[in-house]
Amino acid sequence: MFWHKGSARFFKLLVASSLLVACGAAGTSPQSSTDTALTAGGDGGSSNAGASTGRKLQVVATTSIIGDLAKNVGSERVDVRVLLPPGTDPHTYSPTPSDVQAISEAHVLFENGLGLEDWLEELVANAGGSRPTVVVSEGLPTLASAEHEEHGTGSEHTSAAASAETDAHDQEGAGNDPHMWLDVQNTIGYVENIRDGLKQVDAGNVATYDNQAAAYITQLKELDATITQQVATIPADRRKLVTNHDNFAYFAKRYGFTVVGNVFENVSTEQEPSAQQIAQLVQLIREQNVPAAFTENTVNPRLAEQVANEAGIKVVTDLYTDALGEAGSNGDTYIKMMQYNVQQIVAALQ
Repeated sequence: MFWHKGSARFFKLLVASSLLVACGAAGTSPQSSTDTALTAGGDGGSSNAGASTGRKLQVVATTSIIGDLAKNVGSERVDVRVLLPPGTDPHTYSPTPSDVQAISEAHVLFENGLGLEDWLEELVANAGGSRPTVVVSEGLPTLASAEHEEHGTGSEHTSAAASAETDAHDQEGAGNDPHMWLDVQNTIGYVENIRDGLKQVDAGNVATYDNQAAAYITQLKELDATITQQVATIPADRRKLVTNHDNFAYFAKRYGFTVVGNVFENVSTEQEPSAQQIAQLVQLIREQNVPAAFTENTVNPRLAEQVANEAGIKVVTDLYTDALGEAGSNGDTYIKMMQYNVQQIVAALQ
């Protein structure tokens, strides 16, 4: 299991009293043992938590994307609580006292890992310090962040030094790009890990999780094929991406794009670029004849719009990347999110 530090110190004080209230109201007490990691085929232990009581399994997902996957696998057997609201940037999220209560009541916690949720370790500690946890990216090959020189047809990336790909056992190291879900094949791996995690904590409903996962994976395979077909309609020399931050490496590698550059220099959105960096990106866009720039629903589009205006290109401001959209939006499920993103990208680059 992979934990990462980074929560604010004052959060301990904020949640201390809240935890007492939460535990009293829920009739639970904080656990003090170490975290329990559940992995596919691992030895994290199993339980009939849901089957033995007849109640729904209480599931916590860090992001709305992971939450949607968990709902599709768990169906009516699970009650999924998502920590980050729709449209929330996971890189800059600050946990709330209600998050402590949610984790303290959870039978299982699903996180992305790879440094996406730097705030999570302290949050779990304040919720009692021990929950069966599934890192949904586990076992999947990763790309090193800010080191993608070749995606699909190749790129000249403003924040790239070299292309790099690591084996799954290297995921715990620093610098891996966490945005794996933008490659649908990786999302299938997420679903398989979620399925196996649910089976370990709710062994009485294995068939349900197997069947639900299989049906959803079929939909994801169809989505992957559709994306490939749609991207093929873009002329090869126009399959170039300039994005708000460095989160499209997996998408580009899978579907044959070149990532020319990013407004924010790395996989996080916490540090704004300098005027010199923006000027360099504008120059690169002009040199590469990039047709459009793209930004997403979790980040203020101001800087991307500035870059696009200075470069004289159009900007698409409403992609869904790090979070789903509000209910009823074009991105309120993972499949709808990916469909909408590809439609927007294809329309802008054709």
